[in-house]
Amino acid sequence: MTAPRIFIVEDEAILLCDLEDIVTHLGYDLAGSATSLDEAMDKLRGGQKPDIALLDLNLNGSPSDPIADYLIAENVPILFVSGYGRRGLAPRFSECHVLQKPYDESKLAHAIQRLMSGAAP
Repeated sequence: MTAPRIFIVEDEAILLCDLEDIVTHLGYDLAGSATSLDEAMDKLRGGQKPDIALLDLNLNGSPSDPIADYLIAENVPILFVSGYGRRGLAPRFSECHVLQKPYDESKLAHAIQRLMSGAAP
């Protein structure tokens, strides 16, 4: 069985590296990563569809809503990873999962498992 492929969007380089390391340590494959809205959209439109996405809410001062809208239209489950928590979500994303920063590997693993199992946010 192939490991689920995860696409990560995070504007802070150190956090992106940390997420990539944790995701691969947990046994998932990286479908790609991006640090900006434009980079994420280019990669998502030009590459294979990921199984799930980890998405920061705020990318260098801009909301990541267009990326989330695209992923939802493609039926890709999203885990928002953000310091804003649920209060930072636009109402249309209320059914998405959220992991509050700071987090550790076990919290991220649990959040990804919940997302993949189809559990309610």
